[in-house]
Amino acid sequence: MPIYQLALRGALHVGEAVSVDREMVHEWLPSDSLFAALVSAWASSGADVKARLLGFAQGQPPFRITSAFPWVGRVRFFPAPAALPDRLGLIGKEAKRVKWISDTVFAQLRAGMLPEKKFLHDDTVWLTPEEHTRLSQAYLNDDGRVRLWQTFVVPRVTVDRVTNASNLFHAGRVSFKSGDGLWFAARGAQTEWITDALAQLADTGLGGLRNYGHGAFERIPTDDELLDAPTMGAGISLARYAPNDADEIRAALQQNGAAYRLVNVGGWCTDDAGRAWRRRSVRMVAEGAIIPDVTRAHGKLVAAQPENVPEFKTRPVYRYGIPFFVTAGELMQH
Repeated sequence: MPIYQLALRGALHVGEAVSVDREMVHEWLPSDSLFAALVSAWASSGADVKARLLGFAQGQPPFRITSAFPWVGRVRFFPAPAALPDRLGLIGKEAKRVKWISDTVFAQLRAGMLPEKKFLHDDTVWLTPEEHTRLSQAYLNDDGRVRLWQTFVVPRVTVDRVTNASNLFHAGRVSFKSGDGLWFAARGAQTEWITDALAQLADTGLGGLRNYGHGAFERIPTDDELLDAPTMGAGISLARYAPNDADEIRAALQQNGAAYRLVNVGGWCTDDAGRAWRRRSVRMVAEGAIIPDVTRAHGKLVAAQPENVPEFKTRPVYRYGIPFFVTAGELMQH
């Protein structure tokens, strides 16, 4: 179950529309977007993409991946669980603000420990005291604020090819300090497909605005692994998850102890001529979901091709919705 560390060589653009003319950018790359990038790299390299996708579509994935989360100052961050135990004393807005927890805090929570409450980045990042001290010194800005990554809004201009009229819009991007970036994990029999794709994606980039150099990275070798792969009991998903059907929703999400957040995922795809089309929107379970019985949560590739568009009658478009579990441990005691 290898871990992949990606030091970004430039800004990252992973956008999510929140209104007609406004976009939010993420400091991480969701598993469905990461999988789409891998598939694109396979296609560019001439691999048999249809054959590779067959196992995923039939419920026997050749591998599973997490989302790609922030990796800053040698600290790997995990998504905050959808529900934190009451014994921690975090209530209301204080609990909701926590978005990321360090790998050490994550391990302590799952072991039933009470980590000391040390927060950074507008109280959205939970670290150990040692991590808090070290990163506070290393990431202190001139304005006196500690920022583990920076979010910018950059103006862009498009020009209509017919009328030559210009249109101003704003695109967000996230910038990490040199040597920092993202990490993700994988498990399965065909992880070499991931390694081969990353060699190509290192230059072509991840996320959006790749023509501007966004998303390029250098892979940093590591021998670390995520060791626990639960075969039964409660788990926390480190990937977005799309249940197969109503029966799986009842079995996985509607049981006592389940805790999760939902996210609507849209996006774009292209036809054979390179024209852009809006994908079908998919509602998915966000990272950090606590599922009482991992044997009941299988996930699937979701058909997301545009509806009633002739160009996609024989051209499938998928959204990756297969969960990636680690043991929940004492986090079930919420």
